[in-house]
Amino acid sequence: MPKCPKCDKEVYFAERVTSLGKDWHRPCLKCEKCGKTLTSGGHAEHEGKPYCNHPCYSAMFGPKGTLLGARWARSHLSPCLSAQVMERPSLAAHRATPFQADGRPHPLAPGAPL
Repeated sequence: MPKCPKCDKEVYFAERVTSLGKDWHRPCLKCEKCGKTLTSGGHAEHEGKPYCNHPCYSAMFGPKGTLLGARWARSHLSPCLSAQVMERPSLAAHRATPFQADGRPHPLAPGAPL
């Protein structure tokens, strides 16, 4: 008989919830951060542990910052655009759309036309 990964007790068929490839007791399948009871398939996973999608997983493991936040800008934009965005403090202060060298909004900027 399978054992619950949370409490390490046997999981009987009638009380079983399958998630993350394991069988859990329904009350044991909870978000590791906030303790919210989760449903099978209705949550996220990080290093084998369940988390509710919002707000816990996205806050802890989702993308950090904004387009103007150094981490996203440096890793996803060209070096020249990243430098241009970082040199314009008014953009960071007002959370405005970063611009390309010719003045057009960058296509990856939030709110840019599709």
